[in-house]
Amino acid sequence: MPRFPLLLVLTMMVMPSFAQETMPLSKKVSLSWNRNIETYFIAEKLAVQHIGYIVFTRKDSSYAHQPLIRAASERFGHYVDSPVIKRIATLLAAIRDQLHDNAEIVEYVLHQRPFPARGALYPFDDKALLHSDQHPQVLAQIQELTDSLRSFYQQADVGRFLQENRHFYTGALREAAQYIRPQIFPYMEQYYGEHFHRYALYLMPSMPINWGEDNYRAFGPTFQWPEGRISAMVMSINTMMPVKPSLKDYTTFGFGNATTVHFLTVHEMGHSFVNPHVEKIEDQVSRDTALFTPALQQALEPSYIGSWKTCVIEHLVRLGEIRVAVAMHDEAEAARLRKTHIREFHFVLLPLLEEKIQEYEQHRDRYRAFADFLPELLTVFHRLSPGEVDQLITKYKQDGH
Repeated sequence: MPRFPLLLVLTMMVMPSFAQETMPLSKKVSLSWNRNIETYFIAEKLAVQHIGYIVFTRKDSSYAHQPLIRAASERFGHYVDSPVIKRIATLLAAIRDQLHDNAEIVEYVLHQRPFPARGALYPFDDKALLHSDQHPQVLAQIQELTDSLRSFYQQADVGRFLQENRHFYTGALREAAQYIRPQIFPYMEQYYGEHFHRYALYLMPSMPINWGEDNYRAFGPTFQWPEGRISAMVMSINTMMPVKPSLKDYTTFGFGNATTVHFLTVHEMGHSFVNPHVEKIEDQVSRDTALFTPALQQALEPSYIGSWKTCVIEHLVRLGEIRVAVAMHDEAEAARLRKTHIREFHFVLLPLLEEKIQEYEQHRDRYRAFADFLPELLTVFHRLSPGEVDQLITKYKQDGH
């Protein structure tokens, strides 16, 4: 009998058989959880016991509202003083002090082959993501961190933990999938005048989020992979979970807020259509920084808007949400979005942008894509004064529109 088939059989016996990690939602849209990301957040929670914090992960927080974090803490808590976790802690502290975030780590491990395999699954553009000209050491540090995460995965048998809790991960995929509308993406492509090879959505059930009924985190990177350009999104849980004796007792999985899931999948993917083009005309954007008045900063602070450039990007993405709803003949959704974004979250420049963007919609023969019209669209800001911006804030606070 040939040896190779026997080796294959033995390999299949000893390697964990993973639960469904990817759920196709349409020809171009997929929903996944990623074992590299889950391994990272399990290790991160242990590492902060040495470094205090990183983003929303705090040393003294138990995250009882996140069952997977609680279960992982019980399962792997005895590794907190292990050499591999101490090494991860040292690397995380160095990366945190340079980047002040962990999004770059999440994006990097998405480019790697699933643990325990080594090597890249896709090429990684470090200059675009890590600003390696400003932080020349950070790529090597993230690479070393990834190697340590792989070691932790193997030493702690994280794969077995993930497999044992496949019910929870599969449940999370099914729960979130109920509220994602893949049919919206062709409308977005038509509206913006550009296409992506596919749309990849990732759930992060183990990403720590502070308790709060409206707390969640998500971001939408764009990847240039050999197969084509990928619009991606990663998101945490969006509903707080009760404490139950076992993960097997759960029938809901933290992704049951329909409004939030729908908003995030459209909003974060919208960044893929907006951000790269704003980056190309950053000089034009920066001419109007005086419009980011103290009053506007205060109004947008709950949405974590800390700069004029971010303010512009977030206005444009929300503008796209509204106009895509109009293109889908969903006037009720467009009205809801206007109310939410302008009245509740104070994106008070939206009415001016929405009036101007209709020139683009009416002259698509002249403007093939949103990017072609963007410089003209931003002239709306150049005509404003700081005082007029503050008047808009007062206006929409008073009349409730």
